[in-house]
Amino acid sequence: MFRNTYQRGILTVFSSSGSKPLAIWDIKTKNGHAKRVTDEELKLMSFELMGSNVATTYMVAPKCPCPSLGIKLPFLVLLVKNLKKFFSFEIQILDDRKLLRRFRASNYQSATRVDNFCTVMPLALTPGWNQIQFNLADFTRRAYGTNYIETVRIQIHANVRVKRVYFSDKLYPDDALPPQLRLHPPLRPCKMSDQIARSGKKLPEPVETVRPPTPEKVAKMGSGEKAETGQNGGKAIMQDFVPQQRIPSVTIQTEPEHELEPPVVNDNFDTTEPNIEDVPPVAVGDPETAIADFPATPSATEIAE
Repeated sequence: MFRNTYQRGILTVFSSSGSKPLAIWDIKTKNGHAKRVTDEELKLMSFELMGSNVATTYMVAPKCPCPSLGIKLPFLVLLVKNLKKFFSFEIQILDDRKLLRRFRASNYQSATRVDNFCTVMPLALTPGWNQIQFNLADFTRRAYGTNYIETVRIQIHANVRVKRVYFSDKLYPDDALPPQLRLHPPLRPCKMSDQIARSGKKLPEPVETVRPPTPEKVAKMGSGEKAETGQNGGKAIMQDFVPQQRIPSVTIQTEPEHELEPPVVNDNFDTTEPNIEDVPPVAVGDPETAIADFPATPSATEIAE
């Protein structure tokens, strides 16, 4: 199928988000189902294989009547989700002796067994999504002592969710892979970060901050305890802190301590103007006599005595 195709880098044979994900695959189900579902963890489409019997529910490539995939890339990568049920997959390869060999991996196998034409090995999966990397050339050399030529067939059994299956000429890190081939696609980058990266400038380094201690913590640190680190994860820069003389707190009173009594208003006053004739005359004496009668101011000598 792919023998006459230019094979270099990455070659995808299954994608759950494609328009025709089963273009080269055959589906066999018995007491189960095979359908596309939206994964709640990735929020993306994935292909689910479920069945009561692992052997009777599977997907296989290539589709009949094509006899072989003809893929010469040595690394196989599967992005699958562990559904906490029995699961297995099988790969059939052709070596330099023109013999067909099979590798079968399953999570219900406990030991590795190597036969003349089939190798069975255990598979350990973590909860959730997993990335299975299979080095076909290395397994062929270690199990059979021959060289890997090409992959003939791939068969994935229930119970599992498959996101993508692809071959590669080497194992690429996540940074070198396109977003659609990663297990968890990266977040959308910020436009400001892109502009700074294109201009060649460096992003400012984050500043580590430490929250100032409260008066209670200052009192505790004065007794020999160490300060805690800030919320931003910065290193503790205040150790064996001895507090200085505390400034007394001042309380500002916004309301008076005693309520002021309202002024008494006398409404019973006479509003009539007084008659000048009724006012008794004031006796005015001699100015000199009035001054003499006023007590004199004591001198400085008298004050000293």
